[in-house]
Formats: sequence, structure tokens, C-alpha cells
Amino acid sequence: MAIAAGQITIVDYHDALSLTGFISANQAKTQLYNPDTGAYTPDFTSSNMVLTASLFKLGTAQDLLSVAGTPGVKSIKWFENSTQLSTGGAYVVSGKTLTIKQNILDPAKDYICDIVYTDPHTGLDLEFKTSISLSQVVNGGGIVNAVAWTPLGNIFKNDEVVQLTAECTLQRGTGVTDETMVQYQWYKYSAGNWVSMSGKTSKTLIVTRADVTGIQSFKCTIKDTDPNSNTYNMTFEDTVVFIDQSDPIQVMIESSAGNIFKNGIGATDLTARLFRGGAEIDTATPYKYNYTWYVRDKDGDPSQFADESTSKSGKTIGVGGDDVDVKATFTVEITPKS
Repeated sequence: MAIAAGQITIVDYHDALSLTGFISANQAKTQLYNPDTGAYTPDFTSSNMVLTASLFKLGTAQDLLSVAGTPGVKSIKWFENSTQLSTGGAYVVSGKTLTIKQNILDPAKDYICDIVYTDPHTGLDLEFKTSISLSQVVNGGGIVNAVAWTPLGNIFKNDEVVQLTAECTLQRGTGVTDETMVQYQWYKYSAGNWVSMSGKTSKTLIVTRADVTGIQSFKCTIKDTDPNSNTYNMTFEDTVVFIDQSDPIQVMIESSAGNIFKNGIGATDLTARLFRGGAEIDTATPYKYNYTWYVRDKDGDPSQFADESTSKSGKTIGVGGDDVDVKATFTVEITPKS
């Protein structure tokens, strides 16, 4: 099991800080509406939907928006499609959070958080946008969705939380939760693939801090096995994300020759350096951890190294011009030695 991960992107053009992030929701992203009763599930008027944005430097697990005063964050704006939102009516806008107080999806809305972050090293303002889609299902017993959510939240921080849970249910358009003759299977995202989790076959997944390396995605699939159902043998899925802010191992990838190649010519050594609590660890051989490297191409798809291998091992690996076609992202996963 990987306990840390990091990545570096090598481009032919310019060097810049890379940001990533996402928006989490405190409830299921699909709202059900029954026109016969006029009931919403969940009902945002009594149980507000709260969207929370997170921002990370690639290769670190510290949410930049969780730090008091959000140093470096110049502005945070929320949009519904192209319309900027402000507090009033259906919304409360407060920094990294957007609270929805009314049932306004009808049938769906895309919410975008636009963050401007100032790179402390270059002084450049970097704009990062992340989005989330919320939808509403109206009546129609034939409409079926798998709905996954994190009822206890999705953030591990220090020793405050020992474990969290993810839940996934099969929801039919009439507002009915279908748990009759259904099969659950949970998956964990690792090295660019969804990996089946052995024995995780119930609607609830218990997630511990050891299961989460910085940012970790999980997927639940639900197969309808009722031969009398109109969705017999069909499979539905949804995903959730957990993050670990409890002093994780930080991974810094050091490139001996920078991260710019010119005209496909260049060579560099990539070295993964590990930090915990501000101090570097795993500096002496034999190393305590395994280092496995992967590469993605300019489109973000899994790729191969120049020698046609899909992965490389070692605290330090060499990268040449043949490994980079316009742009390549190198990711390292850290696992303890057995």
C-alpha cells in the first residue's frame, strides 16, 4: 500500500507551480424529487448543501485553503455556470465554502470555484478552477443512480479522526433506496487504475488514515441482480474522495537539470525526497521505502518510458528526451518495504 506519492511535470516551454484541487459536498450530489408528495431528498431548506473547495500544490497533501488566513490565496470566487454568486437568496458565499439553502437544481447545476493563488517563489498569480455538478432526479421509477457520499466528512487531520466512512446506495427516481438483491463492490484508485478492494462488498466502506495517501479516490459499483427488475444485471457507479492532512510524508521530486527540455533534447535525474514534520527522512541506504515511478503523456494518459517499461523503481531515476513528447508527468509512489 502506498503511503505517499508525488509527481513532476516536464515541459518544453516554461516552469510554473502546478496546482490541483476539488470541491467536496456534505451530502449526496443527486437530489431526488417526488412530485406526488412535493418532497426533496435531501431537502436543502432544512439540511443545507455545503460545497467546500480544496487547493493543493501537486505532490503535497496540505490543503492551501485550510491554513488560517489562507496565505498566498489572493481571491476565491464562486460561479453557477458563468454567473458569479454572492450571499443572498439561495446562497451563502464564505471563502472556500458555498452553502445552498434552497431546492434550486431543477434539473442540474454546475458550480465552479475560481481561485487565484500567488506563487511565493515567483510572485506570479496562478488561476485555478475546479467544478462540481449537482443534479435532481424527478419521479420516474426507471431512472436509477448510484449515489456515494461521506456522511462523517472526508478529511483526516492529525489524531482527531481515526476512521471515516463512505456510503453508496442505489436510488430510484421515486425517492426509493433499493437494497434488494444488489451487489456492491468498492475500488481504490492506484497508479492510474481502479483496483478492486478484496472483501469490500457492502454499501458502507470504512476508511482509515492508512488507506489515504494525501488524496485518495474510491469508487463503488452496484449491480442489480433482481431478475424481476427493469435494470436487471445493470451496473451503476459513483465516486468519493478522501484527503489526509495529518502530518503525512511529503514528497518532493528534485530534478538535477530542471524541468525544461529544448527541442526534445535533454537529460535529468529525478530524485524523490521524503519529509515528515519538516525533516527529511529515508536518506541513508538501504532505503526504508520502495519507490515506483510512472509516466503520463501530454494528454494525461498513462504512458511508457522510452525503454517501453510501464514503471521504474528506485529513489532516483534517469529521464531523457525520448521520455518526453512535448510534455510528460512523472509520478512516484512510496510504499514501505516488507
